Amino acid sequence: MQDETKLESKKVEVLPVAMIEHAQKIALLMTQIERATSIGVVRNFLKSRGLKHSASSWEELRTRRIIPALEQESISVDDLYALLRRTEGFGRQHVFLYSCAPDRAASMLSEERLRPILRDRGILVAHGSPLLVELPEVPTIVDVVWCGTSENKYVLFKEVEKRTTRKPRPEAVDQSAKTITRIWDIEEHRAVNFARLWANGLFEIRIASKDNATRYHDDLAGIFDRLKPFFMRSEFREISLKSVKQNLWAKKSELKDCVRFSTYTLTNDEGLTLRANASLSTDDLAESEVLDKSLSEFMSDETTHCSDSNIYLNTSDGGEPNWVHVLLNGEDNEFAITAAIVSEEYEYVLQQIQAHN
Repeated sequence: MQDETKLESKKVEVLPVAMIEHAQKIALLMTQIERATSIGVVRNFLKSRGLKHSASSWEELRTRRIIPALEQESISVDDLYALLRRTEGFGRQHVFLYSCAPDRAASMLSEERLRPILRDRGILVAHGSPLLVELPEVPTIVDVVWCGTSENKYVLFKEVEKRTTRKPRPEAVDQSAKTITRIWDIEEHRAVNFARLWANGLFEIRIASKDNATRYHDDLAGIFDRLKPFFMRSEFREISLKSVKQNLWAKKSELKDCVRFSTYTLTNDEGLTLRANASLSTDDLAESEVLDKSLSEFMSDETTHCSDSNIYLNTSDGGEPNWVHVLLNGEDNEFAITAAIVSEEYEYVLQQIQAHN
């Protein structure tokens, strides 16, 4: 009887902790890649490796392309880290430019100086892989990378912060109590900021754009405060972008295949403003002779300057144009990129702004 009632034990497969953590890491990594870029960019990444890359959705791309490629060791987790580094934090951000003496920059960014400071604060993680965090309670430096050689060398700090926004629900009206109740849902978002110091003295701060803000003074102050152990604010001066706004328009004929103007605003010391707007984003103000004449007459006043310019830069080196939307407004040393792009496109935009400034 005892044998008849005896329950047959079932084997339960227990996955090793390391395997579970590995799967969770890949899932979080893919979530951050999906948020940072487009399906097309990831498909091109797979295509460049000679791998199957067709997919109509993120789910299909992840389950039918990325995971099998990892299992077959056609790509590695380090490759996904590299893809995240190439796509996250390029575009949908406000960029602030500063400079310092090249000899000071070379000293401040040296690995010999920074690594002990990073190590004391537990920032550098094993094997140089970035720290994967989604919504940290406090802004957290998750990655530090040195790239380039000699005058082109730079160090890049990547910071993740949790932002909260309020989303209103429909008002609840109680006629009997003569009350209106308003409730907001608190939504949490992951934002990524960057600081990069070049050996030539250029210093960039890139802040993830906010939906409800046009000024980033407090955000800048916070980032500089968190960077104090590495770089002091007093080391840097702002780089004015007044010249690039003027110069791009002055060179509009020779740059017609490279730059397109959507808005252009002139202001003089008397407070008078002349603003030109294109009706469509595909239009180019530089093609209008009448507009050019009006702006030229207004610019004849020596106190007139361009206060803001809304442009598109062509980042393609041939073939179909690839236009990146750039806003030259805000603070004197500020520009913004409105859409997500990849690192190569951002570097081109930065190079063009420096070249014409």
